[in-house]
Amino acid sequence: MSSPHPAAARPWGLVALLVVGMTISFFDRGNLSVAAPVIGPELGIKPTEFGWLFSAFFFTYAFCQIGVGWLCDRIDVKWVYAGGFLLWSAATLGTAAMTGFAGFLTMRLLLGVGESVTYPATARILAVVIPEHRRGLANSLIDAFGARIGPAIGIACGAWLMADHGWRSLFIIVGVAGLIWLVPWLLFAPRLRHAEPVTATGAASKAPGIGWRELFRRRAFWGTCGGLMGANYAWYFVLTWLPSYLVNERHFSLKSMGVIGAYPFLIMVLPSLGGGMLADRLIARGGSPVRTRQRFLVIGLLLTSVLLPLTVVSDLNWALAALFTSCFTLGVYASNLHALTQALAGPAAAGRWTGLQNACGNIPGFVAPVVTGWIVATTGQYFAAFIAAGAACLVGAVCFGLLVTEEK
Repeated sequence: MSSPHPAAARPWGLVALLVVGMTISFFDRGNLSVAAPVIGPELGIKPTEFGWLFSAFFFTYAFCQIGVGWLCDRIDVKWVYAGGFLLWSAATLGTAAMTGFAGFLTMRLLLGVGESVTYPATARILAVVIPEHRRGLANSLIDAFGARIGPAIGIACGAWLMADHGWRSLFIIVGVAGLIWLVPWLLFAPRLRHAEPVTATGAASKAPGIGWRELFRRRAFWGTCGGLMGANYAWYFVLTWLPSYLVNERHFSLKSMGVIGAYPFLIMVLPSLGGGMLADRLIARGGSPVRTRQRFLVIGLLLTSVLLPLTVVSDLNWALAALFTSCFTLGVYASNLHALTQALAGPAAAGRWTGLQNACGNIPGFVAPVVTGWIVATTGQYFAAFIAAGAACLVGAVCFGLLVTEEK
């Protein structure tokens, strides 16, 4: 009889640590976007240069995930995550001392290297510790409170903090918070180097892994890569350029931008949590994990592709309504994204599948900010940028819908 995995005894404490870690991660990566309206005039950095700075993070963040995903499947993921966290916290602190484009660029590149551990490590841990019929909830908690509330807190608190104490204080406080998080992680996170996946009863089970060659042959793998690329173009466009859009085109004050800019991310929380829990319930009743989670992704992206471009309408109230509604539907998509990957990959290959998938999926992370910066500099407005984001969501929906299939 299989013995329970030690980490399965208290899995939700570990999930809570991962939630806080992801919150700090998204707070960190969004700091420069929040500070850009202040840093630009103070240091003379142009919109096109900010486009490159926003993109620099995603360049190292994307490609380092390939190696990090492999490491998470091979060695103790606890120490992989801790090393990355230490590096990105140091890069955040270092940003506070920068005075020009070259310095910011260096810190953004280092931040991307450090934060590349987040999703491969999280996927590996959840695939080992959480049974299939509970992974929707676990992933949704991390997505909702980490990837959504993190940017919301970053925009709201960051704007108010900068207004009263300057932009450098923002990077110092968040960098120190990351170093504090490392203490409970090192004390309480379990070692998972040789861990095996758990079943619904919490017992360990054997599962074959997926090699690199087989991974490249799977149509579903390329479907998740293409789908994530389309969705991430829109997500990173919102994450990096929304504060500047609200200040420069909609003429909100810095503090008002902090409040309005937080709403889109907070709105994503409810559909992310609800979608993950609903999918878990459908799977527990006998539904296919892949098909069930796939439907949430496709429906969410299709709706977002229609709603997000409507943000460019001239009436401010209708524009904000379209922005908020499109973020709600983007939350529907996000609710089952990583749970789908874990179902397709299995626990033994969750790290490498997620790492390589995210490497491809984050290419728009360094494309979208540069393209948007060029559009704004050329046209003086954001109209074409929102249209491009909606079209990218449509492409993502097609990839998830047509290429992702169940494979034995």
